[in-house]
Amino acid sequence: MINFLISPEAEFETEDVKRLVQSQKVIYALSTGSSFDLNALIKTAKQNNFSQPKKNKKNFFQLKGAKRLFPWQKPRRRSPRELHQIASDSKSVDKIIIPVDVFWGKAPERQDHWVKLIFRDSWEAGSFLRNLLKVIFNGRQASVFFHKPLETEDIFSQKRSSAHLVLKTDRLLRARFRKNRQAKIGPDISNKRTLIHAILNSSSVKQEIKLSSNGSKKLENNEKKKAYKYALEICSDISYPVIYLYDKALNWFWNSRYDGLEILGIEKINDLAVENSLIYTPSHRSHIDYLALSYELYTNNLMLPQIVAGKNLNLPFLGRILRNGGAFFMRRSFGPNRLYSKVFFEHLRKLFQRGYSIEFFPEGGRTRTGRLLTPRPGIISMIIKSFQDMDERNVKFLPISINYEKVLEGKSHLKESRGQKKKKENLSSIFSTISDFRSYLGNAYLQFGEPIDLKSFLDKHAPNWQKDLIDLSEDTDKKSWLFEVTPLLGNKIMTNINKATVVTSSSLFASSISDISDKEIDKKRLSFRIEVLKKVIETAKYSELIKLPNITSDEIIQKVKKLKFYKYDKPKVLKISKNEKSLMEFYKNNILHLLILQAYVMYKSRKKIIKNDLINDFLEIFPQIKKDFFIEISLSNAEKKICNILENLKKINLLKIDSNSEISWSDNEKEKDAAGMFASLWLESFSAN
Repeated sequence: MINFLISPEAEFETEDVKRLVQSQKVIYALSTGSSFDLNALIKTAKQNNFSQPKKNKKNFFQLKGAKRLFPWQKPRRRSPRELHQIASDSKSVDKIIIPVDVFWGKAPERQDHWVKLIFRDSWEAGSFLRNLLKVIFNGRQASVFFHKPLETEDIFSQKRSSAHLVLKTDRLLRARFRKNRQAKIGPDISNKRTLIHAILNSSSVKQEIKLSSNGSKKLENNEKKKAYKYALEICSDISYPVIYLYDKALNWFWNSRYDGLEILGIEKINDLAVENSLIYTPSHRSHIDYLALSYELYTNNLMLPQIVAGKNLNLPFLGRILRNGGAFFMRRSFGPNRLYSKVFFEHLRKLFQRGYSIEFFPEGGRTRTGRLLTPRPGIISMIIKSFQDMDERNVKFLPISINYEKVLEGKSHLKESRGQKKKKENLSSIFSTISDFRSYLGNAYLQFGEPIDLKSFLDKHAPNWQKDLIDLSEDTDKKSWLFEVTPLLGNKIMTNINKATVVTSSSLFASSISDISDKEIDKKRLSFRIEVLKKVIETAKYSELIKLPNITSDEIIQKVKKLKFYKYDKPKVLKISKNEKSLMEFYKNNILHLLILQAYVMYKSRKKIIKNDLINDFLEIFPQIKKDFFIEISLSNAEKKICNILENLKKINLLKIDSNSEISWSDNEKEKDAAGMFASLWLESFSAN
């Protein structure tokens, strides 16, 4: 009966492992003592012609969980008898110990019932009944994961007692299983209550309460209550049944309103997740950014991140849903509130210590212009300070570019571009976008940029960061390494987001109409402009991660019509109203950083200019361009870069450079028209923020 319920799928850490498990020298080391896990391994071995685990062969053993007779006793861990036999056998050096994990319900399918989610794998040791229900509901979603072999030659060649070798092997196996399980199902953090308890019992919070109470027991109790209230306000409360509902709703949303959410670069995250604490830093252009990343991580079997959200989103009903999805809430300003600062900082530290991944938007709020905003220093500085206290220094920032062919908030962006006061995030502003759910929204893209290793970054920019301890609750000295390195890290994150841009149809179309004031626009003219934009981006080689739409310029124009960015359409011309054109500004600004240097060159050469004069003018203004558009070009390479741009623009006939090094626009009317488009992008860039 059990074998009928179990339909396991084999997974391998490397291709070599797949070959090794066919060897008769293999000894399987299972991560639990569960008979169901053993049955899953046996069935997987039979199905794939691997070496089969059998008692008489003594070719497997199962690690045992810690046990205690009474609740107040310290739990004791016992090593398997088979492991003692291996450790005392002189031939064990030649054996191949393959650690094996079994996961039940690791990848929920679309037809899953919510009950299956409840009986997925977790860190809690389940009873026989719970494990049986896990098999019943998730047996056909079981995964048997074969790790790389343990280094038996290094371990068993040591001249140590068998007890020492058993202990070492046991610890190595548990460490490997713990890292893999953490990457698959998240860290071992039982619930919100235990996290709050850990925060309140931290030395820094207790010390702050003691200092502020001045020896008064009454004041001390009040401060404790206040600290508890702060922790309760901050902490998330992840609920997997709620996440299951998220998954169902978002799957419908991305595949019915959008043409799917395409994720690029996820494979490198799978590799990083095992060895690193990950900090996801996406761009922020829409309310649904909150959900896009978590959805993709969930569907790709990666740990759900803890998401930093503004306290203004902690509203009735919505706050509970966001909290259950992994959001924890942060006040926009801590002000002089030292206790809140300590509680929040300890919460962040505890998340790091327990191995959680974290997601936050470095811009703070949504961009209303389409361009990336200057990163906020607060959360970045706290993460750096938390990292300073960590023993294991493996933290990676993961910049993420999220791009849409159409955002839900287009109408509010248009109102704000006309001078309406920028509204704060609130419940009404979020639900006001629901009317756009009925429309076709095109494609959405989420691309992971180049990771930033925090230790390497700090070693380079602040060599004394490990020794020079800083208390964030105090007024940080503006000359301190933390004050100096925080904006550098923020700018690096934004630069790597820009380098991972996916160019959309709507952004190319919006750029092509930037300087056109006519209501009726010739389609051939637009088509040529779009092709020129694509060529310029392609030849510029801004980054290997930049992606262009794989459709023709005519198809781009048709897609923009389908997105309802313009309505009036005839075979040869289309008409853009003033409102429609204003709405497109947002999308033009999404890719302005890819075109700004070319736009500057075209603007400067609208009247004839000597090459050296243009270069000198460019070098003078370049530091400001670099800062405003998060461009990763050093000042020493700026001249070489502008010379390459001049050559590329000359090759595609937008520029002429005569024998006297005089630069001017092409004489050809079509190319001259495209040159005017670029010049206008430079002029309009001043009002993009």
